Amino acid sequence: MKRSLLILCLLVMASTLFAVMAGCATQPPIERAVMCSKVSPSGEPATPSDTFAPDVSAIYCSVKLAKVSAESTVKAQWYVVNSDEASLKNSLIGQGTVAAGSPYVVLQFTRADQLLPRGDYKVDLYYDSALAKTVTFKVQGEAALSLATLSEATMCTSVNLLTDQAIDKVDTFPNDISKIFCSARVDKADFGTVVKARWTYVEGALDALKGKVIYEPTTRVEGRQYVSFSIGMPAGKLFPIGKYNITLSIGGQEMANLPFAVIDAAAIKWPYVSEMSTFVYTDKDQKALSLTAQFPADAKQVNFRARTYNAPMGTQLDIQWILDRSTDGIYQQKLIKEDNNQIDGTTEIRAALAVKSDPFIPGDYLVKVLINGQEVASVPFKVQ
Repeated sequence: MKRSLLILCLLVMASTLFAVMAGCATQPPIERAVMCSKVSPSGEPATPSDTFAPDVSAIYCSVKLAKVSAESTVKAQWYVVNSDEASLKNSLIGQGTVAAGSPYVVLQFTRADQLLPRGDYKVDLYYDSALAKTVTFKVQGEAALSLATLSEATMCTSVNLLTDQAIDKVDTFPNDISKIFCSARVDKADFGTVVKARWTYVEGALDALKGKVIYEPTTRVEGRQYVSFSIGMPAGKLFPIGKYNITLSIGGQEMANLPFAVIDAAAIKWPYVSEMSTFVYTDKDQKALSLTAQFPADAKQVNFRARTYNAPMGTQLDIQWILDRSTDGIYQQKLIKEDNNQIDGTTEIRAALAVKSDPFIPGDYLVKVLINGQEVASVPFKVQ
């Protein structure tokens, strides 16, 4: 009897041990995976959800691991399973891999500029290249209305090449100008907010274009920034004389209307200084140039150009080169050089700041334009 009980106990212990060993052998490496729009600093899901709006900026998959190993990896493949809106089925839209070195790991999908199509989605999760889990979610609903605002909208002949902010503000342009700009400041823009500029030829010399949209570019912004739009003519061609209008809109909502005119260059009223910018020559003959406001410290020369219209005889136009602030903070508002010019009529001004042996001091610089001692514009550039 005792022997029978002993055999029974051994059989029970063996079966229990076998069950434990079998459980260890088949335990999945991923304990659970949760979709969410936000995660905690440790990677745990903060706002779980299985449904997201088309304009969501990022979607997270928080993965709790049963098997933690710094030598292993977790890979996510993101798919649109089905979307009637975009005619997509089982389409791979993104993937990423992270090390499996902590109890929670996070896989992230970041939306591109376009809204996500409404439909069914999934994430396939791989642990060391073996499919371990699949999580599904949906994209549905409407994109939220943008809270972005637009201000400081103006027409101009020149923009800050570092920020897109207007350097001058005008509403009349000569017909021989190379490019016309519109600049504006955008605030509170969500990820991928679309700003559109609709250029319309209202009336003028070309009856065939009267009331027609001639150009409609868009750009995407985020947060707070300046944006600029421009329209130009091929070399040797003149802008059609007439009245124009540009409408700026955000997310389809009209935010600003800016009328402007293009007139004969001979009718431009002085003072008028346009097309102010720094640049580099791109050929040995110094005929081709490229506009830029960023220069390396080992550059030998920074060039500046501007164009004046119908200046009275004997007008004094001065160009001041100023080190606004050096990177190390030692120099501030230091006048480096001043170019003095006597101008008459319509002419192009070119000036240069060159170094011989010592390199440029890294920092923020300004090119100030003065007419008869009065500052009319300040053009920034950077040396780094």
